[in-house]
Amino acid sequence: MQRVLLLLAAGAAFALGPLAASLGPVSGAALALLLGVLLALSASGARSAVAAATGALGAFAAAVMAPASPAIGGAVLLGFAYAERTARVRGTGSAGRALPRLAHLGVALGAGALAGTIGVSYASASLGVRGVAVVVAAVLAALPLLIEADDPVAHELDRAAATVSDPARARLREGAELRRQAGEELLDARSARQVKRTWRALVRLAEARCKLERASTGASSQAERVRALLDDRIAAHVSVLSRAYLAVDAARGAEATIDDAALRSVESVGESLEQVSDALVEEA
Repeated sequence: MQRVLLLLAAGAAFALGPLAASLGPVSGAALALLLGVLLALSASGARSAVAAATGALGAFAAAVMAPASPAIGGAVLLGFAYAERTARVRGTGSAGRALPRLAHLGVALGAGALAGTIGVSYASASLGVRGVAVVVAAVLAALPLLIEADDPVAHELDRAAATVSDPARARLREGAELRRQAGEELLDARSARQVKRTWRALVRLAEARCKLERASTGASSQAERVRALLDDRIAAHVSVLSRAYLAVDAARGAEATIDDAALRSVESVGESLEQVSDALVEEA
């Protein structure tokens, strides 16, 4: 779904972006801002205020630079649109942690430069040619998705875990790993909504715990009680989510054991072949 939304948003951005300047200073700026925010939210895959802000900033920067160089304008637009996702790209080890992020940023800038050049070069072409150019630009804009990024919720939990002390740190890291491995295919619509709300609540608890950790210097007994309460609530949320996904995995395993049609088919074929073999032996 994210790829489809991104292709639509990128197609709109590179198709309508070159035309925004002809709509006037107010309407054109509003359209460019809207396209930049939609593109950034689609690239992020989450309702992120950071993504919306970087998308708006990218739209402004692209509007300033595109008249001088469409390639730079497109690179800036897509680079800022993917900024939030770039921050979530994970690496291994302290030295290699930045390399995947640099690769993600480089792909975004290069794809944006090509897409911006294509969008402006064919802005006055016939409708069919322009349609093909927009599709090519949209596909180019989706190239950074080939580099895997961390889940937004898992990223937030990991970032919070790095700033708090135990036991909240261990539980938040456990929640982040659970989120990365979670599968919700067998959840019904109502259960999926409840699980989603629980994840949002856990993120809010993690944010509150981080704020309390930063203000822990000279903390009063009341602050300590609040911290203990937050730790308990975080642990309870992670435990509930873990049980929910364990039930999903158990249901998936039970479903796999029930679906033994292939086993029975092979067993039937084996029995038939044994009967044929016995008949041939008796005739011999």
